Amino acid sequence: MLIPFILTIVFVVIGIALMLLLAWAAWRHRNPFSDEGAAADGEKRFGPSETNRWLRGLRILFVCLLVAVLGFHSYWVFRADSNKDSLFNKAKRLDARNLRLAESGLKGWVFDRSGKLENALIRYRSDAGVITREYPLGAAAVHITGYSDFIYGAGGIESAYRDWLTKPASTLNRLQSPTPVGEDLRVSIDGAFQREAFGLIQATGKPAAAVVLLLPNNEVLAMASAPSFDPRAIADEDTWLRMSEQAEDFRMQPLSPLVNRALGTLVTGGPSFYYRPGSTFKVFVAAAAIDTGVTGERFTCRGEGFTPPGSNQPIRDFGGEVHGTLGLADAFRVSCNQYFSQLGLKLGKQRLASYATRLGFATAPNDKTTRSLELWQILHGDQDRFDYVFAPPVTRMNLSSSATSYDVALQSFGQGYDDLTVMSMALLAAAAASPDGAFAGPTMEVGAARKVIGPFISAQSAAQLRVLMRSVVEHGTAAGAFALLGGRISAGGKTGTADRDVFDYDRSGKLIVSYVDKDGNPHFKSEGWTDSWFIGFAPATDPKIAFAVLVENGGQGAKAAAPIAAKLVAKAAALGYLKSEAPAH
Repeated sequence: MLIPFILTIVFVVIGIALMLLLAWAAWRHRNPFSDEGAAADGEKRFGPSETNRWLRGLRILFVCLLVAVLGFHSYWVFRADSNKDSLFNKAKRLDARNLRLAESGLKGWVFDRSGKLENALIRYRSDAGVITREYPLGAAAVHITGYSDFIYGAGGIESAYRDWLTKPASTLNRLQSPTPVGEDLRVSIDGAFQREAFGLIQATGKPAAAVVLLLPNNEVLAMASAPSFDPRAIADEDTWLRMSEQAEDFRMQPLSPLVNRALGTLVTGGPSFYYRPGSTFKVFVAAAAIDTGVTGERFTCRGEGFTPPGSNQPIRDFGGEVHGTLGLADAFRVSCNQYFSQLGLKLGKQRLASYATRLGFATAPNDKTTRSLELWQILHGDQDRFDYVFAPPVTRMNLSSSATSYDVALQSFGQGYDDLTVMSMALLAAAAASPDGAFAGPTMEVGAARKVIGPFISAQSAAQLRVLMRSVVEHGTAAGAFALLGGRISAGGKTGTADRDVFDYDRSGKLIVSYVDKDGNPHFKSEGWTDSWFIGFAPATDPKIAFAVLVENGGQGAKAAAPIAAKLVAKAAALGYLKSEAPAH
């Protein structure tokens, strides 16, 4: 980047000198020679006075054009980089010259956490002297590894670590090449675990995602998203263009394989969409209640539901369940919506907003922050480039003065204005599982230090919260799903069942109006989906992993997401991650 800056400075200096010269010439000839002998007006049009007037005008026009060109050029080089999500930065990343430079030499290999050659996530293959870039896990890991092509650009690790992978190295790469060879990279992903996680969510036949973090540093062991695509798809222009158009189409985006559902972004980078977390969000409200000492409240769950003050809309439990009068522990175990609606109102907007802010939430509609920048901990490469690809959208609640009691009640059990991602819920589970109750960022690199963003709840509160989450697995809503572990492995967690409206859009991206009511309010065409969630940690007494699983339109959390989570825990145990020492396989 140094050469473009130097050339820009030289260009600007020459341009300014040329402008000054033109300005001086215009000033020097401001009173041109006047031909007094010309009497006719027609003759003045062709005399030296008129000619110099036009020349002076051309000089001024040329100076203005130079100012505009230099201004735009200086902005593009010195200022446009400050907005990481700008169209300029996107265009620069896809610039043909930059892409050709990136592809001009052999890039480094990318290994999973074992660092073994046979476990490479990205490598080269040589067939009869033809060297090709290869992705052994294919569709199972493409939202992590990405792809690389000098025409269509790059995504995932190929884009996020491009500066590192193209950094000249001497002996790290396994292939000999007359062109520069880049640095190798070892990431925290476990190839076998990643393949298992993808296989489990793909088997649902629905859009789904799963994130598994290795504690205490929140190293990403697996981050799977379905539907997916094979990185080799970029070789087929028609297939790639079809997927790209689908990803940019509001109507088709929810089904696009380019969407990384674990992060809520596109594999190419940039924000995409959120999910409502359903009852998994009761972990957050319970954490705030425990940490502030609001644990002795007892509320009643009735058949007619709970109607928040100032509202005429009752809140009921899933399937019309009635739990009677109960306290926090029982309400958490049976996942009572009415209890947590009342608990959220008891805590109030101010206290909820305080704890939400500790997790990096935006808590008001006028907060226009779009990305959770610098959330990740990285050791190699460039933070800005990494964030462009992997920074998730900022999680959101509405706890402003405009939020009604009904709004707060809905958000207290994961509905309404709650907008979160699978990664943000995995990080919430990690905070609950951490001995100190701190909120820490994730990392994609082995050996990266724990990046504590800030305190969330106290160590004592975190311990109490883990007891509640363990009760869900042992004799609560997830007991049936975790029974397959046969009591061999303990765990804690929370099921979630989230209602979400999936709207229909026209070709221009506008919502399709289904009908207009008598008051003139439009009602948009949509389909009601019920997303299945589970978040948690294992083992229950000494957590080594934290995780979050989402199955779109999968129904109750106990039916779709929790069984997947249980199988992930079993896989983690089989790979040795639930022991005191993490494996080095």
